[in-house]
Amino acid sequence: MLNNKYCHDYSYKIITLGCPVNQAESASLDAAMQEAGYRAVESNADIYIINSCAVTKSAARKSRYEVRHAKKENPRALIVLAGCYAQVDAGEIKEIIPEADVVIGTAGRSRIPQIITEELQYKKPGKRILVQKLHRDEEYEEMSITSRFPRCRPVVKIQEGCDEFCSYCVVVHARGKPRSRDPRRVIEEVLRLAEAGHKEIVLAGTHLGAYGRDLGRTSLPDLLSRLDDLKYPFRIRLSSIEPMVVSTELLETMAEIDRVCNNLYLPLQSGSSSILKKMKRRYTVEQFAEIICQARELMPDISIISDMIVGFPGEKETDHMQSMETVRGLALSKLHVFPYSPREKTPAARYPEQVRPDVKKRRVEEMHSLGEALALNFHRRFIGSELRVLVERIKEQQDGVWAEGFSDNYILTRFPIRKIQIKEGDMIAVKPEKAYSWGVKGIVID
Repeated sequence: MLNNKYCHDYSYKIITLGCPVNQAESASLDAAMQEAGYRAVESNADIYIINSCAVTKSAARKSRYEVRHAKKENPRALIVLAGCYAQVDAGEIKEIIPEADVVIGTAGRSRIPQIITEELQYKKPGKRILVQKLHRDEEYEEMSITSRFPRCRPVVKIQEGCDEFCSYCVVVHARGKPRSRDPRRVIEEVLRLAEAGHKEIVLAGTHLGAYGRDLGRTSLPDLLSRLDDLKYPFRIRLSSIEPMVVSTELLETMAEIDRVCNNLYLPLQSGSSSILKKMKRRYTVEQFAEIICQARELMPDISIISDMIVGFPGEKETDHMQSMETVRGLALSKLHVFPYSPREKTPAARYPEQVRPDVKKRRVEEMHSLGEALALNFHRRFIGSELRVLVERIKEQQDGVWAEGFSDNYILTRFPIRKIQIKEGDMIAVKPEKAYSWGVKGIVID
């Protein structure tokens, strides 16, 4: 293996695509590369690591683009393609992306610095395909813990894998069976980030609500309670969590612990129960509505963000209209709308009655417009109130200096700071004065 002093001669760049879980993994990988002695740079690196995504066709296409762009930026660079796309489509990658020198999936990534070192020292002709088959006995792979994160809201990965087998999703192939991180390691990483001064920490997993199920001695509510015992001023936000595992205990714990944000990201996917059944989602529209009702009873100011897949195979116009009516009735706070994207290895890719692209496009636009209207209505509720905002960006514009960030209930908030001494990472009280579909504008409360 190369000595660390030689590794300093090589620079690297990590390119991250996809979900918060990937963001957390890239931060850990960044820490591991630095520990190995490599230098991080913004461009023209000796080593490129693309942490890929495969959830949609466009994500896979973007992953391929990043590999080719990296090789174009530095034709002599070592290109490592890692993550979900590499795991799901390793055979395809071997043929269509000759620019990738090393291909590694979602297992064994803790060894990437070592693999890179071996490549630099013992470079042999040909591509190295290091994708491991995920198996039933797969254990949670611990990666480097870090207090260094490129964003104001660091993401801590606490769970891996999924066993829901939704008919449209490749996550089960990309991530394997559910497995949870040791709570002691989670607490250790959160503590380091809190000690470093971070005011908000996001907990993420590919099936977050399943956390602890394989450990048998803990759960997500239990972990939240243990994190609440840490004596630092930070808040906790949960990333996407599947409705089928949202329990009364979880909602009550969120309501009881002040540091847990009043924000739920619950993917509905369709507002038609017949389409949900085809998707193999284990809930009905009525059951989803019950979760929303209970959450709002416990946390009246909670925001409910949701994903919607439009144009799923067999979705008739009546299903689409029912889905629109469901979303309108639930008064969701924000929507992420996606056209259905068929993925190989999933049952839905073989379903009959695939929706025409032009019909799908129209329905996406209609659902998106509804989401914009609902978001505006939600934001209007908070005019004149007080929001606690984590400052994530400060921008100098023609009309002055503005700061922006998200409130507890995930409202994007912008406010002028003029001569006020505010920096990124601060938690500020803001009074909203005007609402938009994207968020609110307000003023700092002294």
